[in-house]
Amino acid sequence: LKNLKRATLIGKTTGGGAHPGGPMVVNDNFIINVPKGRAINPITKTNWEGVGVKPHVEVPQEDALTTAHLKALEKLAASTKDKDDKFRYEWYAESLKAGLNPVKVKPETLRLYAGKYGPRTITFESGELYYQRTGRPKYRMIPLSNDLFMLKEIDYFRIKIIKEDGVVKGVMGMYDNGRTDKNSKSK
Repeated sequence: LKNLKRATLIGKTTGGGAHPGGPMVVNDNFIINVPKGRAINPITKTNWEGVGVKPHVEVPQEDALTTAHLKALEKLAASTKDKDDKFRYEWYAESLKAGLNPVKVKPETLRLYAGKYGPRTITFESGELYYQRTGRPKYRMIPLSNDLFMLKEIDYFRIKIIKEDGVVKGVMGMYDNGRTDKNSKSK
């Protein structure tokens, strides 16, 4: 699939088992797997036995699925003409990027964001920010930038800290459909 350009491989180089084989009975207690052929790639005229297939994008195994999802969203965003679709693809891609490369915000900056914003409360606990709307559960805020946060459990929603001259003035709730709402800081 790689050489036919029908897939983008993401992850680590494969183990390198190219030769087809099958079981061969050695005796009543022992069976071995013996190669019975040799696979040759019709495009490269080579074989991947012992060397494996190198991916297009090499990443640690644990990041392969997320990276594949991210690359797919980026490709969709680049190819669509629909601005709403593009917005959503980029929205979710940004969340995946934060998972692969977490943003670190200084604790002293996070402390400044704690406060009451109308029906919304942001608290600073054990070096992290938490968001809670009146009557609803509390969620850990995951930084996407110094002043933009996502909630892992609510993927359609984000919180942007609004500052003027370095002073926190409020928050903006942002939604994956493009809608926003604002609340001023009261405490």
